[in-house]
Amino acid sequence: MPNKTIFTFLLATLIILIFLLALKIKLQPSVEEIFLLGGLDESSSQLSINEQKQLLIDGSDNLFNVKGWRYTEGTEISSAITSSKKEMYVVLFSAGCSDSEMIAQTLTSKGYNLNKMFIVEPYTESNNVLLSITNAVDLGVPQENILVGNTIATGYGSFADSTPTPNCSPSHWCSLTEVGKIILN
Repeated sequence: MPNKTIFTFLLATLIILIFLLALKIKLQPSVEEIFLLGGLDESSSQLSINEQKQLLIDGSDNLFNVKGWRYTEGTEISSAITSSKKEMYVVLFSAGCSDSEMIAQTLTSKGYNLNKMFIVEPYTESNNVLLSITNAVDLGVPQENILVGNTIATGYGSFADSTPTPNCSPSHWCSLTEVGKIILN
């Protein structure tokens, strides 16, 4: 009889542990992702895509899984969005902003929320970049999600309802950290 009591106790304990483990797994939030299409990264004065990713990670308190693509890889990030199973934040930075329209179209085709797309310090001296961003806004990207620096080369004066990048250092690159903070909040 004592063996049956011990067996019943162990079985009940095991069932409770399995239940608690299942509950923990269910309650544990899934890590959200940020897809980054970076800026120029070819000269020694520019940051590599990994360094750009790290600035974004720092701004978002390391609470997001950040995946990065070079500014020349717009098609690749678009394919990653298309094949994704869940919605993510998307940050287009500097030269990467040239693909704003294409990325907004891809997000729209997936039924994803364009409020999660950020266009950061775009090179708006280029008419092509300006047109791409304008078309992304027409698709539904909020103008408030366009962070602009203090020069035309970083988007200043291009969109009436854009958000000025907070003062930070090093200029331009630090806007990645600042958009990470915005996403976090």
